[in-house]
Amino acid sequence: ASETIDSNVKFKVIGYYSGDLFNEHLENLQTDKLTHVIYAFLIPKADGGLVELQKPEQLRELISQAHEDDAKIFIALGGWSYEGKPLQPIFEQVAANDETRKLLIENVCSFVDEYNLDGVELDWEHPNKNTISDYEKLAVDLGNALKSKGKGMTAALNGAWSKTEGPEPSMVLSDKCLEVFDFINVMAYDINDTDHSPIWFTETSIEYWINRGVPAEEIVIGIPLYARPSWLQYRHLVAKNPEYAYSDYAPTEPLESYYNGMNTLREKTIIALSKAGGVMLFDVNEDTNDEYSIVTMIDNLVNRIAGMTKEEINRYVTVVLENKELVFLKEEGFGIPFINGYQRTMIPLRKPLESIGAAVSYDADKREVTAVKDNITVIVPIDQNYIYINGNKTETDTAAIIKEDRTYIPLRAVFEAFGYEIDWHNNSRTVFIIETVE
Repeated sequence: ASETIDSNVKFKVIGYYSGDLFNEHLENLQTDKLTHVIYAFLIPKADGGLVELQKPEQLRELISQAHEDDAKIFIALGGWSYEGKPLQPIFEQVAANDETRKLLIENVCSFVDEYNLDGVELDWEHPNKNTISDYEKLAVDLGNALKSKGKGMTAALNGAWSKTEGPEPSMVLSDKCLEVFDFINVMAYDINDTDHSPIWFTETSIEYWINRGVPAEEIVIGIPLYARPSWLQYRHLVAKNPEYAYSDYAPTEPLESYYNGMNTLREKTIIALSKAGGVMLFDVNEDTNDEYSIVTMIDNLVNRIAGMTKEEINRYVTVVLENKELVFLKEEGFGIPFINGYQRTMIPLRKPLESIGAAVSYDADKREVTAVKDNITVIVPIDQNYIYINGNKTETDTAAIIKEDRTYIPLRAVFEAFGYEIDWHNNSRTVFIIETVE
C-alpha cells in the first residue's frame, strides 16, 4: 500500500510560546491544533545553574492545557539573548568545562521532571568552528540523558541558501549532533529586512538538511508571524487592516512591514507537507483567533490532506480566488482540482464559476457547459480543444472533460475569458485567480 502521511509519521505543527515576551492569554492558544508547543526560554548560567522562570505558573497551566489536547511540551534552553546580553558566551563557557556541562544537564533534566515536560530544544545561537566540539558534547550528553527518561530532544538550527551552502552554524554542525535530535526546527527567516523569509529559502533549507542526511520527516521548517523592519506581529497587522492577512507587505509607519501573509504561509505548509516533516510557527502568540488565524489555516490543510498518499499530495492543487482559498472537499462531491497528463490544471466547473458570480448550466444533449456573467457568455464543449466567448470560437490547449460524473474545465482559458488573470506557482502547485481591474 502507498504510504500516507498519517501512517508514516504525524506531520508536526509546532508553536513557539515565548512566555516572557508576550501577554497572550493561554485560552487563546489553540493547543488542540498543535502537535508540540515549545515554551521559551529557559536561561542557562555559566556555572551550570538555571535562571528561575519568571512565570512558572503560566508554564504549568500551559503544560496542563497542552497535555489535555494531546500536544507535547518542550522547553527551549537558551535563545539569542537574556536581559540584552547574547547567550552565546554563556553556552561556550558552560559547555567547555566537563563539570559545569554535567551540572547544567542534571539541572535541565530535573527541570523536565519537575514540570512533566516532554522534551528539550537546544537553542544555542550559534556554535562556530571553534566551539562546535563543545556544542557536540552538550548536545550528545543532554540527548542521551533525556532519552534515558523517555524524553525528546530537538534543536533550533539555521536555514541555508542552497542545497550545499549555508551559514557557518549550519555547515559546522556534526553528524553526531544531528543523530541525537529527534527532529530539527529550522529557522528559515531573518535573511534581511525586505524579504526576510521568502519561499525559496524554505525550499533550499529543506534541501540542505536532507543533503546533510537528516530524514525529511525530521525536518520542521520555521515560518515567521512577524514583520521586518517594523517587528509588528501578524495579529497587529490584521487588526490594522484585514486585507493585510493576504499580503506580504504593509505600508506601516514609521517603519514598513515585510512579512509572510496567509497565502505565502499556506504555500510553505504545502511544500513542507510534500518535502519535510512539519512547520514551526515563531511565535504562535502572534497569530489571530478568528478567520485569519494561521494555526487554523494549517490545521484545515493538514486535515484535508491527512489520508492522501505522498503521490496524491504531490499532485494536490490549491486554488486561491481573490486572495481567499477556494476549498474543494472530497465529501462535498464537487470534484477535486488536478494536473492532467499535459501539465494543465483542471478544475471542477461549478464551484469556482459560481464563486465569481457566473450562472452555470449544462446541456446534456449538446454536451456543453454555458457560463454567463455580466455581458460575457462562455460556452465550453466537452472533449473539444476550443471554447466560445460571446459566440467567437477560441482555440484552447486543453479540452474540458467529464470525470466521475463531474465536469472539469481548463482553468486558464475559461477564467481569462471572464477577465481574470491566472498565476501558477509550481513549487506549491497553487493557482491564484485574480480579477483584472480595467
